[in-house]
This record gives sequence, structure tokens and C-alpha cells, in this order.
Amino acid sequence: MKESLPKTGIQSKNRIFVNRSLNFGHIKLIGFDMDHTLAPYHQSFENLAFQETLKKFIDAGYPEELSSLTFKKDYAIRGLIVDRERGNILRVDGHKYVKDAYHGHTRLTKDDRYSLYNKHSIRAQDFLSVDTFFALSEVQLFIEIVDYMNKNPGKIEKSFAEVYSDLRKFIDLSHRDGTIKTKVLSDPEKYIHRDRYLATTLVRLLDAGKKLFLLTNSHYSYTNVIMNYLLADGHDEFPSWKDYWQYIIVGGGKPGFFNGSQPFFEVIEQSGLLKIHSGDLDSSKIYYGGNAKTFEQLTGYNGDEILYVGDHIYGDIIQSKGLFNWRTMLVVEELNLEVPKHDEVKKFTKEINDKLDDREKLDEELQKIRSILAANKRQAIKASLKSDEKKVQSLESASMKLTEKLDSKKDQLKQLEKNIKVLIDERDSKFHPLWGELMKVGLERSRFANQVCNYACIYSSQVSNLRFYSPYKKFMSFHERLPHEE
Repeated sequence: MKESLPKTGIQSKNRIFVNRSLNFGHIKLIGFDMDHTLAPYHQSFENLAFQETLKKFIDAGYPEELSSLTFKKDYAIRGLIVDRERGNILRVDGHKYVKDAYHGHTRLTKDDRYSLYNKHSIRAQDFLSVDTFFALSEVQLFIEIVDYMNKNPGKIEKSFAEVYSDLRKFIDLSHRDGTIKTKVLSDPEKYIHRDRYLATTLVRLLDAGKKLFLLTNSHYSYTNVIMNYLLADGHDEFPSWKDYWQYIIVGGGKPGFFNGSQPFFEVIEQSGLLKIHSGDLDSSKIYYGGNAKTFEQLTGYNGDEILYVGDHIYGDIIQSKGLFNWRTMLVVEELNLEVPKHDEVKKFTKEINDKLDDREKLDEELQKIRSILAANKRQAIKASLKSDEKKVQSLESASMKLTEKLDSKKDQLKQLEKNIKVLIDERDSKFHPLWGELMKVGLERSRFANQVCNYACIYSSQVSNLRFYSPYKKFMSFHERLPHEE
């Protein structure tokens, strides 16, 4: 179906969405994360991380049978949380209500979810939040091993929490020993999407007088290859990827860059060695480490003069905004697929809303009947005390008819709620067969959506969507209305 364009002429998947009004003309310095921000990864990377980590499990003495486990494309999504103690994966709404949960590949019943999580309010800090794409491969592997343990009791004599601890150790080792990165560096095209509009977008910002900086956790040897792949031959006036940036910081150690005090080091490009830095930051040099407080002091840019663009809700967005009042743009790659689907599910959304209205009317009817029944009972007691049997019989007869009507209405309500659930599940399945929409859990905002709304000033599916907007645009938020104002 061809998408109808809004008044702006920008397709919905290319739009920038606004949580907090932002005058782009006031932004002087714009920073970018690299991995999954400037450099979106293909799912082949997640599969690679899954397989390389699995090898380390087997090398460490886990059953050889685990080698048959396979990476399931699109099984896990961001926004989930992991109960490492019980081996469960949870889908939570913005009110911390666990709406769905799986133990391996087995879905937990509503009663199980209630007794484990919803009987008392959960504390999100007790669980692992799946905030970044890099976590998807490890969560997927955890799901598969939990499933294996349930089907093969006794073959892995460890708790689920101990397995996850090993998982973190093995995946970190896979990154440290170069097992994963060596393969990516040898064939970046296989693992990373090269956005052909990225260079144009950056140049447009530079032409508007903005200064740009790169702040990535990746080390220089990796950053150099990936950035060269992304920006080589991107623009005639910028022969090197380094020419776009006023400052380049690798090994930033986010969130430590924002909440720590590590010093800046200068990277000696020929050898990759580091030397301690002193003085101002030089645009011709590459820096390692550092911290945001010193960065502001050395550059002269502060607070809301700076916009930082990243994909990690905690490491990039919450910390930079919460601690330094930098303006924030979150890259939510999933919107590329999800936003166009909103047109597809409009009929479900309308039908759900219509049935919710019907449910509210039915609830009101039920309450009126209950009120009349309560009044009849009270009057019948009074009439009985006065020995007014005729009135008692009349009231009891009326109450019998009302009770029949009440039971019928209850059945209607029960069926209506089933129909609503079917429609919600069908709508959710259009986004993801297990977990539904990223930003919603049923009819409620997801926990991830709450974080996006609270901490990302603006958000979009990719960095290059900035090219559709003026570098002086005033992004206005119209979402500050309270429920009683609608």
C-alpha cells in the first residue's frame, strides 16, 4: 500500500519525533555515537556473536550438544528485561506490570506471571534491561540454553544465574580476543549497513555552522576501519572520514564518560599507543577516554548547546541528559519497520477503540443493575420488618428478573473482553509474533517507550533523517497535555 505523505512531505518512517521542544538553531555542537548510530549492524552480526560465544561455552566444558543451538532471527527485541535468577524473559509496561513472559520457549501462564511478578511491584534494577542491539545475541543464547536445560535436566549443573554470568564472561572475551571484531573488519559490508545519505547529512550540518564530534566506546583500530567504510568517497570535499569531525573520541567507556573522571589520552595513530593529554583538544588528533566535565571545559561548549545522538537509552541518552543537560536524539532503528505498519493496523486500532467504548457502556449498565439490586434488597429488608409481604414479593420478583439480566450482561462483557484481547493480540502480531510493538505492551506504553519519552528530546529511525529538516528548525512538542485536558 502506498503511504500518504503528511503536510511536511516526509514519509513517516523518515520523520523525527519530538518529546521535548528543541530549537535546532541553538545547537552549536552535535555528537554522534558510532555503533548502531552512524553504523547500523545487520543481523548477521548478532548471529556471529551468538555462534562465537556458543563456542566458548563448549570450550569451557558445557555439553557438546549445545553446538546444535541456532540463532533465531527476530526472536528477541529491545525493551525486554531478563530475570537471570529464574531464567525468564519479561515484557513489561510503563507501570512495571509484567504483561508477557517466557521461560526458554515456554510461555508463562497469567497465574504464574501474577505470583512471580505482579503480586508485588517489581524493581527493574533487580533485572537486566535489554537496552541495546548488542544485547540481543546474548539474550537469545540465554533463552536457548535455558530451554536446553529444561529439556535435559542435570546435564548442566549450574543455576540460570550462573549460566548468565558465564555468558557475560564469554561474550566479553569474544570481543576482547578479536574473535568477533576480526571478522567484521575483514568484511564490513557483510555486517554493517552503509547509509548513502550519511555524508550528505553531516555536510549539511557543517554548512549550517554546527561543529561535530564523534564519541564512541570502540577503540581506534576498529573505529578507523568502520568509519572509513561508512564515509569513504562520501563527499568530494572530505577525502578522509576524519575531516568531518571537530573532535574524535574513541574508547569513551560510556556511561563512564558521563559519570566518571577518567583523563583524556592522545592516540598515536601509527602505533595505536596512548599518551596522556594536556591542554586544549586539537581537531587534528584522536583522543581516548576522557569525561564529559573535562570535555565541556576544554571545548567551551556546555549543556543545552550540545546535542548527542546515540542508540543506547542508558549509556547515551539518560546519562548525557540527566547529568549534563545535553539535548538528546535517540536512534530507534526498529521504527523503520514499525512506523509503516501503523497504517496496516489502523482498522484493528479503530475496532479495539470501538469495543472499548462498548465495554464502558456495558460496565455502566451493569453498575446500574447492581445498584438497583442493592436498593431492592435494602427495601425488601425494611418491608419484611414491617411485615409487608406483598412488597417483599414484588421486590424479590423484580430482583430475579434483574439478576437474569445481570448474568446476561456479565456474559456479554466476558465475551466482549475476549474479543478485545483477540484484536489486541492480532494487532500486536503484525509487529512481532511474540512481543508485539516496541513502544506498546497491549494498550499501555512499554517500559522502553517511557524511557524514550522521559529522556530523548527527539528520536528517529536513523541519523540521515536529519537531512529532511532545516538545521535551524524549531522542533515543537505537542504531547504535554494531561488526560483531563483532552
